[in-house]
Amino acid sequence: MLLSLLTTMVCVGPIGDTTQLPIDLIPEVTVPSIDYAMVYEEDAVGDVKGVPYRFAIPNEVTVNARSYGIWEKLPSGKMRWSLRVNCDNGVSMNVGFGRYEMPESGSMVISDETREFEIRPFTAEDNKDHGELWTPIIPSHEAVIEIVVDRNEKNALSNQIELTAINPGYRGFKSENFAGSSGACNIDVLCEEGDDWWDVIPSVGVYTLSGWWTCSGAMVNNTAQDYTPYFLTANHCGVTSSSDSSIVVYWNHHNSYCRTPGSGSSGGNGNGPLNQFTSGSTMRATRSYTDFTLTELSSSPNTSWGVTYAGWSRQTNGGSGAGIHHPSTAEKRISFPDYMNPSGEFYNVNWAEGTTEPGSSGSPLFDGNHRIVGQLCCGSASCSSDTNDYYGRSFGLSWSYLDDWLDPTGSNVQYLDTLGDEPVVIGACCIGTSGSCVNIAESNCNAGGGTWMGEGSSCNAGDCEPVIMGACCVGSDQCINLEESTCNSGGGTWMGEGSTCEAGDCDQNDCPTDTNGDGMTNVTDLLYVIAAWGSGSSSGGDVNGDGAVDVADILDLISAWGACE
Repeated sequence: MLLSLLTTMVCVGPIGDTTQLPIDLIPEVTVPSIDYAMVYEEDAVGDVKGVPYRFAIPNEVTVNARSYGIWEKLPSGKMRWSLRVNCDNGVSMNVGFGRYEMPESGSMVISDETREFEIRPFTAEDNKDHGELWTPIIPSHEAVIEIVVDRNEKNALSNQIELTAINPGYRGFKSENFAGSSGACNIDVLCEEGDDWWDVIPSVGVYTLSGWWTCSGAMVNNTAQDYTPYFLTANHCGVTSSSDSSIVVYWNHHNSYCRTPGSGSSGGNGNGPLNQFTSGSTMRATRSYTDFTLTELSSSPNTSWGVTYAGWSRQTNGGSGAGIHHPSTAEKRISFPDYMNPSGEFYNVNWAEGTTEPGSSGSPLFDGNHRIVGQLCCGSASCSSDTNDYYGRSFGLSWSYLDDWLDPTGSNVQYLDTLGDEPVVIGACCIGTSGSCVNIAESNCNAGGGTWMGEGSSCNAGDCEPVIMGACCVGSDQCINLEESTCNSGGGTWMGEGSTCEAGDCDQNDCPTDTNGDGMTNVTDLLYVIAAWGSGSSSGGDVNGDGAVDVADILDLISAWGACE
Protein backbone atom coordinates (compact mmCIF):
# COMPACT_ATOMS: atom_id res chain seq x y z
CA MET A 1 0.00 0.00 0.00
CA LEU A 2 1.28 3.44 -0.90
CA LEU A 3 1.75 5.70 2.07
CA SER A 4 2.69 9.36 1.92
CA LEU A 5 4.52 10.39 5.10
CA LEU A 6 5.88 13.57 6.62
CA THR A 7 8.34 12.56 9.35
CA THR A 8 9.21 15.92 10.88
CA MET A 9 10.65 15.53 14.37
CA VAL A 10 11.13 18.88 16.07
CA CYS A 11 11.58 20.28 19.53
CA VAL A 12 8.88 22.82 20.20
CA GLY A 13 9.46 25.58 22.74
CA PRO A 14 7.61 25.57 26.05
CA ILE A 15 3.85 25.74 25.72
CA GLY A 16 1.04 25.14 28.16
CA ASP A 17 -0.58 21.72 28.42
CA THR A 18 -3.83 23.19 27.15
CA THR A 19 -2.15 24.85 24.15
CA GLN A 20 -2.37 22.85 20.95
CA LEU A 21 0.01 22.91 18.03
CA PRO A 22 -1.28 24.62 14.88
CA ILE A 23 -2.59 21.91 12.58
CA ASP A 24 -0.11 22.79 9.83
CA LEU A 25 2.83 21.95 12.13
CA ILE A 26 1.63 18.40 12.78
CA PRO A 27 3.10 15.78 10.41
CA GLU A 28 0.60 13.93 8.23
CA VAL A 29 0.11 10.38 7.02
CA THR A 30 -1.91 10.34 3.78
CA VAL A 31 -3.67 7.32 2.30
CA PRO A 32 -4.75 7.04 -1.36
CA SER A 33 -7.79 8.91 -2.64
CA ILE A 34 -11.03 6.97 -2.97
CA ASP A 35 -12.00 5.87 -6.50
CA TYR A 36 -15.69 6.72 -6.19
CA ALA A 37 -16.64 5.34 -9.61
CA MET A 38 -15.16 1.97 -8.73
CA VAL A 39 -16.61 1.70 -5.22
CA TYR A 40 -20.10 2.72 -6.37
CA GLU A 41 -19.95 0.11 -9.11
CA GLU A 42 -18.93 -2.50 -6.55
CA ASP A 43 -21.66 -1.39 -4.13
CA ALA A 44 -24.32 -1.70 -6.82
CA VAL A 45 -23.62 -5.44 -6.68
CA GLY A 46 -22.76 -5.75 -2.98
CA ASP A 47 -25.59 -3.78 -1.39
CA VAL A 48 -27.83 -6.70 -0.51
CA LYS A 49 -28.82 -8.21 2.78
CA GLY A 50 -26.64 -11.23 3.45
CA VAL A 51 -23.50 -9.17 2.76
CA PRO A 52 -21.97 -6.69 5.27
CA TYR A 53 -22.60 -3.06 4.33
CA ARG A 54 -19.36 -1.33 3.30
CA PHE A 55 -18.96 2.35 4.21
CA ALA A 56 -15.17 2.88 4.13
CA ILE A 57 -12.02 1.72 2.33
CA PRO A 58 -9.41 -0.06 4.50
CA ASN A 59 -5.72 0.85 4.37
CA GLU A 60 -3.12 -1.18 6.27
CA VAL A 61 -0.28 0.84 7.78
CA THR A 62 2.46 0.48 10.37
CA VAL A 63 2.75 3.75 12.27
CA ASN A 64 4.32 4.31 15.68
CA ALA A 65 5.58 7.22 17.74
CA ARG A 66 9.24 6.32 17.19
CA SER A 67 9.25 7.18 13.49
CA TYR A 68 6.15 9.22 12.84
CA GLY A 69 4.51 12.38 14.11
CA ILE A 70 5.93 15.10 16.35
CA TRP A 71 6.86 15.19 20.05
CA GLU A 72 6.56 18.27 22.28
CA LYS A 73 7.77 18.84 25.80
CA LEU A 74 5.11 20.46 27.97
CA PRO A 75 5.89 22.69 30.99
CA SER A 76 4.26 20.17 33.32
CA GLY A 77 6.98 17.69 32.45
CA LYS A 78 4.67 15.62 30.28
CA MET A 79 5.29 14.86 26.61
CA ARG A 80 2.77 15.10 23.79
CA TRP A 81 2.87 13.14 20.51
CA SER A 82 0.73 14.34 17.61
CA LEU A 83 -0.06 12.97 14.16
CA ARG A 84 -2.57 13.69 11.39
CA VAL A 85 -4.11 11.02 9.12
CA ASN A 86 -5.75 12.16 5.91
CA CYS A 87 -7.58 11.06 2.76
CA ASP A 88 -8.16 14.05 0.52
CA ASN A 89 -11.60 13.04 -0.80
CA GLY A 90 -12.95 10.97 2.08
CA VAL A 91 -16.06 12.04 3.98
CA SER A 92 -15.24 10.35 7.30
CA MET A 93 -12.28 8.73 9.03
CA ASN A 94 -11.68 6.01 11.59
CA VAL A 95 -8.50 4.28 12.67
CA GLY A 96 -7.46 1.02 14.27
CA PHE A 97 -4.57 0.35 16.64
CA GLY A 98 -3.43 -3.26 16.18
CA ARG A 99 -1.38 -2.73 19.33
CA TYR A 100 -2.80 -0.64 22.13
CA GLU A 101 -1.17 -0.79 25.56
CA MET A 102 -1.50 2.75 26.85
CA PRO A 103 0.91 3.59 29.71
CA GLU A 104 -0.77 4.46 33.00
CA SER A 105 -0.11 8.18 32.58
CA GLY A 106 -1.27 8.26 28.95
CA SER A 107 -4.35 9.88 27.49
CA MET A 108 -5.25 9.94 23.79
CA VAL A 109 -7.67 12.35 22.11
CA ILE A 110 -8.76 12.01 18.48
CA SER A 111 -10.48 14.93 16.74
CA ASP A 112 -11.18 16.38 13.32
CA GLU A 113 -8.84 19.00 11.88
CA THR A 114 -10.89 21.86 13.37
CA ARG A 115 -10.77 20.19 16.80
CA GLU A 116 -14.49 20.97 17.12
CA PHE A 117 -15.43 17.26 16.96
CA GLU A 118 -13.57 15.23 19.54
CA ILE A 119 -13.87 11.64 20.77
CA ARG A 120 -13.71 11.14 24.52
CA PRO A 121 -10.16 10.45 25.81
CA PHE A 122 -8.79 6.91 25.59
CA THR A 123 -6.62 5.87 28.55
CA ALA A 124 -5.09 2.79 30.17
CA GLU A 125 -8.63 1.80 31.15
CA ASP A 126 -9.16 0.99 27.46
CA ASN A 127 -6.35 -1.60 27.52
CA LYS A 128 -8.02 -4.96 26.83
CA ASP A 129 -6.82 -8.55 26.74
CA HIS A 130 -7.01 -8.59 22.94
CA GLY A 131 -4.56 -5.64 22.84
CA GLU A 132 -6.37 -3.61 20.16
CA LEU A 133 -8.37 -0.39 19.96
CA TRP A 134 -10.69 0.71 17.16
CA THR A 135 -12.14 4.19 17.13
CA PRO A 136 -15.54 5.64 16.30
CA ILE A 137 -16.18 7.72 13.20
CA ILE A 138 -14.63 11.17 12.80
CA PRO A 139 -16.91 13.23 10.48
CA SER A 140 -14.07 14.57 8.34
CA HIS A 141 -11.52 13.46 5.74
CA GLU A 142 -8.80 14.14 8.35
CA ALA A 143 -8.24 13.02 11.93
CA VAL A 144 -5.78 14.40 14.48
CA ILE A 145 -4.31 11.98 17.04
CA GLU A 146 -2.74 13.47 20.19
CA ILE A 147 -1.33 11.46 23.10
CA VAL A 148 0.02 12.94 26.35
CA VAL A 149 2.20 10.85 28.70
CA ASP A 150 4.64 11.38 31.55
CA ARG A 151 8.13 12.00 30.25
CA ASN A 152 9.45 8.77 31.73
CA GLU A 153 6.85 6.78 29.76
CA LYS A 154 7.63 8.26 26.35
CA ASN A 155 9.60 5.19 25.28
CA ALA A 156 6.86 2.89 26.54
CA LEU A 157 4.34 4.72 24.38
CA SER A 158 6.59 4.40 21.33
CA ASN A 159 6.85 0.65 21.86
CA GLN A 160 3.27 -0.10 22.94
CA ILE A 161 1.05 1.93 20.60
CA GLU A 162 0.95 1.06 16.91
CA LEU A 163 -1.52 2.38 14.33
CA THR A 164 -2.29 -0.37 11.81
CA ALA A 165 -5.43 0.73 9.95
CA ILE A 166 -6.59 4.01 8.42
CA ASN A 167 -10.09 3.80 6.99
CA PRO A 168 -11.54 6.76 5.07
CA GLY A 169 -15.30 6.60 4.64
CA TYR A 170 -17.26 7.47 1.53
CA ARG A 171 -20.88 7.14 2.72
CA GLY A 172 -23.00 6.58 5.81
CA PHE A 173 -22.79 7.80 9.40
CA LYS A 174 -22.22 11.47 10.29
CA SER A 175 -20.08 12.38 7.34
CA GLU A 176 -20.62 16.02 6.47
CA ASN A 177 -23.33 16.08 3.78
CA PHE A 178 -23.15 12.30 3.48
CA ALA A 179 -24.63 11.58 6.89
CA GLY A 180 -26.45 8.50 5.64
CA SER A 181 -30.12 8.05 4.98
CA SER A 182 -32.58 5.22 4.62
CA GLY A 183 -35.75 4.77 2.59
CA ALA A 184 -38.59 7.20 3.24
CA CYS A 185 -41.07 4.41 4.06
CA ASN A 186 -39.09 3.58 7.22
CA ILE A 187 -40.41 4.58 10.67
CA ASP A 188 -38.32 6.45 13.25
CA VAL A 189 -38.38 4.84 16.69
CA LEU A 190 -39.59 8.18 18.11
CA CYS A 191 -42.78 7.97 16.03
CA GLU A 192 -45.89 6.91 17.90
CA GLU A 193 -45.63 3.45 16.35
CA GLY A 194 -42.61 2.86 18.58
CA ASP A 195 -44.25 4.03 21.82
CA ASP A 196 -44.93 0.51 23.13
CA TRP A 197 -41.45 -0.80 22.29
CA TRP A 198 -39.16 1.31 24.45
CA ASP A 199 -38.29 -1.64 26.67
CA VAL A 200 -36.27 -3.12 23.78
CA ILE A 201 -35.53 -0.20 21.41
CA PRO A 202 -32.44 0.83 23.49
CA SER A 203 -31.02 -2.72 23.21
CA VAL A 204 -30.39 -2.34 19.46
CA GLY A 205 -27.18 -0.81 18.12
CA VAL A 206 -25.32 -0.28 14.86
CA TYR A 207 -21.67 -1.25 14.66
CA THR A 208 -18.55 -1.01 12.55
CA LEU A 209 -16.17 -3.92 12.10
CA SER A 210 -12.51 -3.61 11.10
CA GLY A 211 -13.32 0.02 10.37
CA TRP A 212 -14.93 -0.49 6.96
CA TRP A 213 -18.09 -2.58 7.07
CA THR A 214 -21.12 -2.60 9.32
CA CYS A 215 -24.31 -4.32 10.50
CA SER A 216 -26.90 -4.08 13.29
CA GLY A 217 -27.31 -6.15 16.43
CA ALA A 218 -28.73 -6.21 19.96
CA MET A 219 -27.70 -6.70 23.56
CA VAL A 220 -29.24 -9.88 25.01
CA ASN A 221 -30.05 -10.99 28.54
CA ASN A 222 -28.86 -14.25 30.13
CA THR A 223 -30.49 -16.37 32.84
CA ALA A 224 -28.04 -15.14 35.50
CA GLN A 225 -29.32 -11.63 34.66
CA ASP A 226 -25.91 -10.28 35.62
CA TYR A 227 -25.53 -7.70 32.82
CA THR A 228 -22.87 -9.65 30.95
CA PRO A 229 -22.61 -7.61 27.72
CA TYR A 230 -23.57 -10.25 25.16
CA PHE A 231 -24.29 -8.81 21.71
CA LEU A 232 -26.21 -10.78 19.08
CA THR A 233 -25.78 -10.24 15.34
CA ALA A 234 -25.59 -12.25 12.10
CA ASN A 235 -22.86 -14.74 11.23
CA HIS A 236 -22.48 -13.32 7.73
CA CYS A 237 -21.57 -9.89 9.17
CA GLY A 238 -18.08 -11.20 9.81
CA VAL A 239 -17.53 -11.06 13.59
CA THR A 240 -14.95 -13.82 14.06
CA SER A 241 -12.25 -14.65 16.58
CA SER A 242 -9.82 -12.57 14.48
CA SER A 243 -12.08 -9.53 13.85
CA ASP A 244 -14.08 -9.42 17.11
CA SER A 245 -11.74 -6.93 18.80
CA SER A 246 -12.36 -4.37 16.03
CA ILE A 247 -16.07 -3.92 16.72
CA VAL A 248 -17.38 -0.46 17.68
CA VAL A 249 -21.07 -0.42 18.67
CA TYR A 250 -23.06 2.83 18.70
CA TRP A 251 -26.03 3.23 21.05
CA ASN A 252 -29.12 5.48 20.90
CA HIS A 253 -28.38 6.54 17.33
CA HIS A 254 -31.91 7.69 16.51
CA ASN A 255 -33.44 10.83 15.06
CA SER A 256 -34.49 13.44 17.63
CA TYR A 257 -38.08 13.58 16.36
CA CYS A 258 -40.54 11.58 14.28
CA ARG A 259 -40.16 12.21 10.57
CA THR A 260 -43.45 11.44 8.83
CA PRO A 261 -43.04 8.03 7.10
CA GLY A 262 -43.10 8.49 3.35
CA SER A 263 -42.03 12.12 3.51
CA GLY A 264 -38.91 13.66 2.00
CA SER A 265 -37.45 14.26 5.44
CA SER A 266 -37.91 10.58 6.35
CA GLY A 267 -35.81 9.70 3.32
CA GLY A 268 -33.16 12.32 4.09
CA ASN A 269 -30.26 12.63 6.50
CA GLY A 270 -31.07 12.30 10.20
CA ASN A 271 -29.53 13.98 13.24
CA GLY A 272 -28.88 11.05 15.55
CA PRO A 273 -25.84 11.31 17.86
CA LEU A 274 -22.81 9.01 17.63
CA ASN A 275 -21.19 9.91 20.97
CA GLN A 276 -22.26 6.77 22.86
CA PHE A 277 -20.12 3.80 21.83
CA THR A 278 -18.50 0.58 23.07
CA SER A 279 -15.28 -0.72 21.50
CA GLY A 280 -13.95 -4.29 21.32
CA SER A 281 -15.38 -7.77 21.99
CA THR A 282 -14.65 -11.50 22.24
CA MET A 283 -16.62 -13.83 19.99
CA ARG A 284 -18.42 -16.52 22.01
CA ALA A 285 -20.58 -18.54 19.61
CA THR A 286 -21.39 -18.56 15.91
CA ARG A 287 -23.09 -20.74 13.32
CA SER A 288 -23.80 -20.27 9.62
CA TYR A 289 -26.94 -22.42 9.95
CA THR A 290 -29.50 -19.92 11.34
CA ASP A 291 -26.83 -17.26 10.60
CA PHE A 292 -26.03 -15.98 14.11
CA THR A 293 -23.02 -14.75 16.08
CA LEU A 294 -22.90 -13.99 19.79
CA THR A 295 -19.98 -11.83 20.94
CA GLU A 296 -19.20 -10.48 24.40
CA LEU A 297 -18.34 -6.78 24.39
CA SER A 298 -15.11 -5.80 26.14
CA SER A 299 -17.03 -3.44 28.44
CA SER A 300 -20.64 -2.80 29.31
CA PRO A 301 -22.38 0.26 27.91
CA ASN A 302 -22.39 3.22 30.29
CA THR A 303 -25.43 2.86 32.55
CA SER A 304 -26.40 6.48 31.90
CA TRP A 305 -27.11 5.56 28.26
CA GLY A 306 -30.11 3.45 29.25
CA VAL A 307 -29.14 0.44 27.10
CA THR A 308 -31.35 -2.55 27.87
CA TYR A 309 -30.59 -6.28 27.52
CA ALA A 310 -33.29 -7.79 25.32
CA GLY A 311 -35.16 -10.92 26.28
CA TRP A 312 -35.48 -13.89 23.93
CA SER A 313 -37.71 -16.86 23.21
CA ARG A 314 -37.03 -20.40 22.03
CA GLN A 315 -40.73 -20.80 21.23
CA THR A 316 -42.41 -20.06 17.90
CA ASN A 317 -45.89 -18.97 19.02
CA GLY A 318 -45.26 -15.41 20.16
CA GLY A 319 -47.29 -13.69 17.45
CA SER A 320 -46.19 -10.91 15.12
CA GLY A 321 -43.94 -8.33 16.69
CA ALA A 322 -41.41 -5.89 15.23
CA GLY A 323 -38.00 -5.51 13.65
CA ILE A 324 -35.71 -2.81 15.08
CA HIS A 325 -32.66 -1.95 13.00
CA HIS A 326 -30.29 0.59 11.40
CA PRO A 327 -30.93 0.56 7.64
CA SER A 328 -27.91 1.74 5.62
CA THR A 329 -26.17 2.65 8.95
CA ALA A 330 -28.75 5.42 9.37
CA GLU A 331 -30.78 6.34 12.46
CA LYS A 332 -32.67 3.56 14.24
CA ARG A 333 -36.02 2.49 12.70
CA ILE A 334 -38.85 0.14 13.61
CA SER A 335 -40.79 -2.07 11.18
CA PHE A 336 -43.92 -4.18 11.64
CA PRO A 337 -44.68 -7.45 9.79
CA ASP A 338 -48.01 -8.52 8.38
CA TYR A 339 -46.73 -12.05 9.00
CA MET A 340 -43.62 -13.81 10.36
CA ASN A 341 -43.81 -17.52 9.60
CA PRO A 342 -41.22 -20.10 10.74
CA SER A 343 -39.93 -22.20 7.86
CA GLY A 344 -36.80 -24.33 8.14
CA GLU A 345 -33.98 -22.36 9.74
CA PHE A 346 -35.62 -18.98 9.07
CA TYR A 347 -38.63 -16.83 9.83
CA ASN A 348 -40.15 -15.62 6.56
CA VAL A 349 -41.19 -12.02 7.17
CA ASN A 350 -43.26 -9.70 5.01
CA TRP A 351 -43.57 -6.08 6.11
CA ALA A 352 -46.84 -4.25 6.64
CA GLU A 353 -45.16 -1.02 7.83
CA GLY A 354 -41.56 -0.04 7.21
CA THR A 355 -38.93 -2.32 5.74
CA THR A 356 -35.21 -3.20 6.07
CA GLU A 357 -32.12 -2.38 4.01
CA PRO A 358 -28.44 -3.33 3.81
CA GLY A 359 -27.00 -2.35 7.18
CA SER A 360 -30.07 -3.84 8.91
CA SER A 361 -28.43 -7.28 8.73
CA GLY A 362 -27.97 -8.86 12.14
CA SER A 363 -30.79 -6.83 13.69
CA PRO A 364 -33.30 -8.59 15.96
CA LEU A 365 -36.80 -9.79 15.14
CA PHE A 366 -39.06 -9.54 18.20
CA ASP A 367 -42.22 -11.54 18.78
CA GLY A 368 -45.41 -10.02 20.20
CA ASN A 369 -44.03 -10.50 23.72
CA HIS A 370 -41.00 -8.28 22.94
CA ARG A 371 -38.58 -11.23 22.92
CA ILE A 372 -35.96 -11.85 20.24
CA VAL A 373 -36.69 -14.90 18.10
CA GLY A 374 -34.16 -14.33 15.31
CA GLN A 375 -31.73 -11.99 13.58
CA LEU A 376 -31.83 -10.67 10.01
CA CYS A 377 -29.99 -12.83 7.53
CA CYS A 378 -31.06 -11.86 4.07
CA GLY A 379 -33.87 -10.91 1.73
CA SER A 380 -34.73 -8.30 -0.87
CA ALA A 381 -37.40 -6.22 0.91
CA SER A 382 -37.10 -2.46 0.51
CA CYS A 383 -39.35 0.58 0.21
CA SER A 384 -39.77 -0.28 -3.46
CA SER A 385 -39.96 -4.06 -3.12
CA ASP A 386 -42.72 -5.83 -1.16
CA THR A 387 -40.80 -9.08 -0.89
CA ASN A 388 -39.79 -11.21 2.07
CA ASP A 389 -36.91 -10.98 4.51
CA TYR A 390 -35.45 -13.96 6.36
CA TYR A 391 -34.43 -14.09 10.02
CA GLY A 392 -32.34 -16.95 11.41
CA ARG A 393 -34.15 -18.96 14.11
CA SER A 394 -31.07 -19.01 16.34
CA PHE A 395 -32.85 -19.42 19.69
CA GLY A 396 -35.18 -22.13 18.44
CA LEU A 397 -32.77 -24.19 16.30
CA SER A 398 -29.23 -23.33 17.48
CA TRP A 399 -29.79 -23.27 21.23
CA SER A 400 -27.06 -25.86 21.91
CA TYR A 401 -24.54 -23.27 20.65
CA LEU A 402 -25.99 -20.47 22.79
CA ASP A 403 -26.95 -22.12 26.06
CA ASP A 404 -23.47 -22.07 27.67
CA TRP A 405 -23.58 -18.27 27.46
CA LEU A 406 -27.24 -17.33 27.69
CA ASP A 407 -28.25 -20.01 30.21
CA PRO A 408 -25.30 -20.16 32.64
CA THR A 409 -27.67 -21.21 35.45
CA GLY A 410 -28.73 -24.35 33.54
CA SER A 411 -32.38 -23.41 33.91
CA ASN A 412 -33.40 -24.66 30.43
CA VAL A 413 -36.10 -21.97 30.31
CA GLN A 414 -37.98 -21.46 27.07
CA TYR A 415 -37.94 -17.68 27.25
CA LEU A 416 -36.46 -14.76 29.19
CA ASP A 417 -37.68 -11.17 29.47
CA THR A 418 -35.75 -7.96 28.90
CA LEU A 419 -33.40 -6.65 31.58
CA GLY A 420 -32.78 -2.96 32.16
CA ASP A 421 -29.83 -1.45 34.01
CA GLU A 422 -32.41 -0.33 36.57
CA PRO A 423 -36.21 -0.06 36.61
CA VAL A 424 -37.07 2.00 33.55
CA VAL A 425 -38.91 5.16 34.55
CA ILE A 426 -41.12 6.35 31.72
CA GLY A 427 -42.26 9.93 31.22
CA ALA A 428 -43.36 12.37 28.57
CA CYS A 429 -40.61 13.42 26.16
CA CYS A 430 -41.44 16.70 24.40
CA ILE A 431 -39.92 17.21 20.96
CA GLY A 432 -39.68 20.91 20.13
CA THR A 433 -42.59 23.22 20.99
CA SER A 434 -45.17 21.87 18.55
CA GLY A 435 -46.69 19.39 21.00
CA SER A 436 -44.91 16.29 19.61
CA CYS A 437 -44.64 13.79 22.46
CA VAL A 438 -43.52 10.23 23.15
CA ASN A 439 -43.54 8.29 26.44
CA ILE A 440 -39.95 7.04 26.93
CA ALA A 441 -37.13 6.89 29.50
CA GLU A 442 -35.19 10.04 30.36
CA SER A 443 -31.86 8.87 28.91
CA ASN A 444 -33.43 8.01 25.56
CA CYS A 445 -35.28 11.33 25.49
CA ASN A 446 -32.06 13.24 26.17
CA ALA A 447 -30.15 11.26 23.54
CA GLY A 448 -32.75 12.28 20.98
CA GLY A 449 -32.62 15.97 21.91
CA GLY A 450 -36.03 16.05 23.61
CA THR A 451 -37.15 17.56 26.91
CA TRP A 452 -38.14 14.96 29.52
CA MET A 453 -41.04 16.10 31.72
CA GLY A 454 -40.25 13.88 34.69
CA GLU A 455 -41.43 10.66 36.32
CA GLY A 456 -45.20 10.31 36.19
CA SER A 457 -45.63 12.69 33.27
CA SER A 458 -47.51 11.40 30.25
CA CYS A 459 -48.33 12.43 26.70
CA ASN A 460 -51.90 11.29 27.40
CA ALA A 461 -52.09 13.83 30.25
CA GLY A 462 -51.14 16.64 27.89
CA ASP A 463 -47.72 17.23 29.44
CA CYS A 464 -46.34 18.21 26.05
CA GLU A 465 -49.15 20.44 24.87
CA PRO A 466 -47.98 23.00 22.27
CA VAL A 467 -46.53 26.12 23.87
CA ILE A 468 -48.69 29.13 22.94
CA MET A 469 -46.55 32.20 22.70
CA GLY A 470 -47.51 35.86 22.79
CA ALA A 471 -46.07 39.30 23.48
CA CYS A 472 -45.32 39.89 27.17
CA CYS A 473 -45.14 43.57 28.04
CA VAL A 474 -42.81 44.37 30.94
CA GLY A 475 -42.80 47.90 32.31
CA SER A 476 -43.14 50.74 29.88
CA ASP A 477 -40.56 49.82 27.26
CA GLN A 478 -39.74 46.10 27.27
CA CYS A 479 -41.35 43.28 25.30
CA ILE A 480 -40.54 39.53 25.34
CA ASN A 481 -42.29 36.72 23.42
CA LEU A 482 -43.31 34.25 26.17
CA GLU A 483 -46.03 31.81 27.10
CA GLU A 484 -48.79 33.29 29.28
CA SER A 485 -47.94 31.58 32.59
CA THR A 486 -44.28 32.60 32.40
CA CYS A 487 -45.24 36.17 31.54
CA ASN A 488 -47.73 36.44 34.39
CA SER A 489 -45.36 34.90 36.95
CA GLY A 490 -42.79 37.52 36.02
CA GLY A 491 -45.22 40.39 36.53
CA GLY A 492 -45.66 41.11 32.84
CA THR A 493 -48.80 41.73 30.83
CA TRP A 494 -49.50 39.01 28.25
CA MET A 495 -51.08 40.38 25.06
CA GLY A 496 -52.75 37.17 23.95
CA GLU A 497 -52.22 34.30 21.51
CA GLY A 498 -50.78 35.45 18.20
CA SER A 499 -49.40 38.71 19.55
CA THR A 500 -45.70 39.40 19.03
CA CYS A 501 -43.14 41.97 20.02
CA GLU A 502 -42.19 42.26 16.36
CA ALA A 503 -45.72 43.41 15.54
CA GLY A 504 -45.44 46.18 18.12
CA ASP A 505 -48.03 44.66 20.45
CA CYS A 506 -46.24 46.15 23.45
CA ASP A 507 -45.64 49.57 21.95
CA GLN A 508 -46.88 52.44 24.09
CA ASN A 509 -50.36 53.68 23.15
CA ASP A 510 -50.49 57.51 23.24
CA CYS A 511 -54.30 57.31 23.29
CA PRO A 512 -55.17 54.35 25.53
CA THR A 513 -58.90 55.17 25.51
CA ASP A 514 -58.99 54.62 21.74
CA THR A 515 -59.48 50.85 22.01
CA ASN A 516 -60.05 50.20 18.30
CA GLY A 517 -57.29 52.46 16.97
CA ASP A 518 -59.48 54.69 14.81
CA GLY A 519 -58.07 57.89 16.29
CA MET A 520 -61.25 58.72 18.25
CA THR A 521 -62.53 58.05 21.76
CA ASN A 522 -66.24 57.57 21.24
CA VAL A 523 -69.19 55.27 21.81
CA THR A 524 -67.43 52.35 20.07
CA ASP A 525 -64.70 52.43 22.70
CA LEU A 526 -67.27 52.78 25.47
CA LEU A 527 -69.09 49.66 24.29
CA TYR A 528 -65.76 47.77 24.12
CA VAL A 529 -64.97 48.65 27.74
CA ILE A 530 -68.46 47.65 28.88
CA ALA A 531 -68.08 44.31 27.07
CA ALA A 532 -64.79 43.68 28.91
CA TRP A 533 -66.25 44.71 32.29
CA GLY A 534 -64.70 42.86 35.23
CA SER A 535 -61.86 41.31 33.21
CA GLY A 536 -58.10 41.83 33.61
CA SER A 537 -55.53 43.92 31.81
CA SER A 538 -55.00 41.44 28.95
CA SER A 539 -58.53 42.10 27.60
CA GLY A 540 -57.58 45.51 26.18
CA GLY A 541 -60.46 47.21 28.02
CA ASP A 542 -58.25 48.28 30.92
CA VAL A 543 -57.61 51.75 29.49
CA ASN A 544 -56.03 53.13 32.65
CA GLY A 545 -53.73 50.11 33.17
CA ASP A 546 -54.66 49.39 36.80
CA GLY A 547 -55.24 45.66 36.16
CA ALA A 548 -59.06 45.73 36.13
CA VAL A 549 -61.84 46.91 33.82
CA ASP A 550 -64.21 48.92 36.03
CA VAL A 551 -65.81 52.34 36.57
CA ALA A 552 -62.41 54.09 36.64
CA ASP A 553 -61.91 53.11 32.99
CA ILE A 554 -65.35 54.56 32.08
CA LEU A 555 -64.50 57.86 33.77
CA ASP A 556 -61.12 58.05 31.98
CA LEU A 557 -62.77 57.29 28.68
CA ILE A 558 -65.45 60.03 29.12
CA SER A 559 -62.81 62.59 30.10
CA ALA A 560 -60.88 61.83 26.89
CA TRP A 561 -63.97 61.91 24.63
CA GLY A 562 -63.26 63.06 21.10
CA ALA A 563 -60.29 63.01 18.75
CA CYS A 564 -56.98 61.71 20.09
CA GLU A 565 -54.30 64.33 20.35
